[in-house]
Formats: sequence, C-alpha cells, structure tokens
Amino acid sequence: MLQVLKYLKMKNFTINIIISIILINITAQEEDLERERVGKFLNLFSVVRFTNAPCLGNTGRNGTCYTEKQCRDKDGVVSGGCGGGFGVCCVFVIGCGGTSNENTTYMTTDVSSSECSYTICKVNPTVSTIRLDFSTFEIAPPFSCGGSTEPVVCTAADGPRVGDCISDTFTVTTPGSPAPPTICGYNTGQHMYIDGNDLCNKLTFFFDLAVPASRQWEIKVTQYDSSDDSRYLPPPDCLQWHTGTLGEIKNFNFKDVNSVHLSSQRYSICWRRERNKCGMCYSVGYFGMSNIPSQVPSPSTNSWTTKAGFTDSICCDEDTPHSNCRTSGANDYIEIDNASDRPVSSPFQVGEGNRFCGRWFGISPTGLAPGYTYSAGNAARTICTSTLPFRLRVRFSDGELLGSTGCSTTRAGAGSADTSDECATFRTYGNRRGTLGFMLKWWQTNCL
Repeated sequence: MLQVLKYLKMKNFTINIIISIILINITAQEEDLERERVGKFLNLFSVVRFTNAPCLGNTGRNGTCYTEKQCRDKDGVVSGGCGGGFGVCCVFVIGCGGTSNENTTYMTTDVSSSECSYTICKVNPTVSTIRLDFSTFEIAPPFSCGGSTEPVVCTAADGPRVGDCISDTFTVTTPGSPAPPTICGYNTGQHMYIDGNDLCNKLTFFFDLAVPASRQWEIKVTQYDSSDDSRYLPPPDCLQWHTGTLGEIKNFNFKDVNSVHLSSQRYSICWRRERNKCGMCYSVGYFGMSNIPSQVPSPSTNSWTTKAGFTDSICCDEDTPHSNCRTSGANDYIEIDNASDRPVSSPFQVGEGNRFCGRWFGISPTGLAPGYTYSAGNAARTICTSTLPFRLRVRFSDGELLGSTGCSTTRAGAGSADTSDECATFRTYGNRRGTLGFMLKWWQTNCL
C-alpha cells in the first residue's frame, strides 16, 4: 500500500509540473503577442506623429499631416484625414500680425488697418528657400498720371512718379540678401522665390485707406529645404522660376491692355531646362516699354529726350558709356542673352546687349553694328536663345521722363516713323503704350 501511495504522489507531481510548464508557455506566448501588438501600435503612432508629410486638405489648400492634438496645439485647422486615417491634414492660415514656422502657410486678406504684416520663420535650420504664390493679389495700382484708358495730359513733374507704388505697397524683407522689388496693383497668378532667413522674413502691406481700391489677397508660403532635390530649387538670383516646356510670363501689375508697369524693378525670371530641350523661344502677347531713337546709339544731334519722349527705354543701363544714358533715365528693358530671330541665326543687339524695349518686340540689322532700324516692320518677331541657364532680366527704372515734342498720337503715325513716344500725352491705341510692360508666351525647343 505504501508503495502505491508513493507512486500516485509521484504521478501527481509530474502532472503538476507538466501543467505548470504548459501554463508558463501559454503566458509567454500571450506576452509575446501583446508586445507585438504594442510594438505595431507604437510604430504606427510614430509615423503619424513624426513624419508630418504634406497633404491636401478638403478645401483645396495644402497642409501638414499631424495628430489632431498637435494640429489644435499649433492653432491649425483640421481639413480632412491623412496618415492612413490616424492623422489629420492640418492647414495653417494666419492674419495680420501672425507668425508661422510651418512648411506651408496661407496669408489672407485683412484691411482693418493701414498696415498688415506677417512673419515667416524657418520650419527647421536647413530651409534655404521660400516660395510665395499669389493665388489672389490685388491692391491699389501704381501712379499713372491720372488714368490709363483715356488721353491724359501730364506735366514734367508727373514723369518720375509714373509706375510708382504710391497708395499701396507690398514688401518682403530678406536680411543679409537683396530684397525683392516693392510691388502693388494686380499680381494674381504671380510668384516670388526669396531666401529663407534665420531672423525670419517679414511680409508687409501698407495701405492708404483714403484711396478707394479693390484690396484682396491670398498668398501661399512654401518652405524648401536645402537638401531637397535641386531640380525643384531655383538657381541663385532668380526671383521667378518656371518648370515645364511652355507657358506665359508677364511683369508685375500686368492685368490687361490698360496696365502700367511698375517702376524700380530689377530681377530675373529663370527656367529649368527640361529633358531633351536645348533652346528657349519667346513670342509677344503684349509689349510696350516706351521708345528708342531710330538708331542706337543715335547719331542725331538732337537730345534723346527730344527724340524719344518717354526716354527711359533706350535700352541702356546707367553705367552704359553712351552719352545721356545716366541722365536721361534710359533704363527700361528686358534682356535675353544671345537672342536671335527664329531659326537661331544672325544674333543682334539693341544698345549694349540683347535688350528689348520700345513698343515692338524685335529689331533687325540694316548694316554694320551698332546701326539698327527700329520700326513696326521689324515687330512681332519670335526671339530665341540657346544660352544656358535660360534667363530673362527685367530692368525698369524709377520713373519716366516726359518730353513735349515730336509726338505721334495715332497708330498710323507710330507705325510710319516710330521715333517718338507718349511725350506729354498717353497713347490710346492699345497694347503698345510705352508704359504697358510685357506679356510673353514662351516654350522650350528640342535639341537638334
């Protein structure tokens, strides 16, 4: 009997051991599964929390993917979901006096006072470039001697103010680097690239609220990291930068045939060279930047002021070594390096370099340089270049010089002589007014 009891105790002991081992294994497996579930949850949470990828909100504005709590803590607006449904697309909109250091920010209309400033700070220290997209932009236009749709008699005192942003202005600070030009008027659809600054960038509107005007804007601000793909970053010293194979460019405050180009503008428009493209061509949509004498440099003994009326567009710079360039204000033009007629041949110059001004986009040589005939017969050219990088320089001086003699106020008169301009009266025949500016179609051409 004693032996039987000992046997049964040993059997129970063995069974208990087996049961304990089984329970331990089950517990271990459950703990492994729990750790796996927690690990998956934490991994998913960290993606939503730390990736902060760009997203498109349900209102059409761009935002950043955050958790809902992060978005509200940052004073953002929840606009749809992202991150596989675990995050929200957080859109940032700031008003006057607002500050933002997000990848994408929207600045919206506020005309409650005569000054409206926004501060944009880097989202991280490696941000190098900031793009401003003017989705909507309209404030008071520049001074235009009382109007631009009817003949307006100007005085000599009006000339220096033509094109100046007197009532309203928009400025951007870029501490330590050249600031973009001051602009006003209509600039919907335009854009600017500016240098991001460690001290932040300040964007400011000033208004003369006593002057009635349409005032509305929405500006999208996008920050670019210096480590981003260089294909998406503009070259140095390019205020505007375009990608793709065709499009349209125009100066600031170009809206329609009644526009007046801004004064004191000095910047470059640049293009990315696309795959298998080796040239750039331009054709005129609208073009009017005052006038030039019949030859450049003019052999006439008459002063350039007398021969050109608005003499600030004789296609020369203030430092050009021709007489009267510095004092005549002859400094409005666009410049395209190594420009030529299409097909690319017989390069020509206007003044000192490949500069275009006056009211006709195109000049053809009539003999040895630097003699070039300027007339309506040489207008409406397609201008091409193969010089890299593709770049067009805009140079508008700080006003206009008004003459009083030699003016032709009709389309026919300008077409036959074309050696004088508005003088004391704005022309009325449309898109070749000398104060208009430019709108050009552009396209890139295939490599041969």
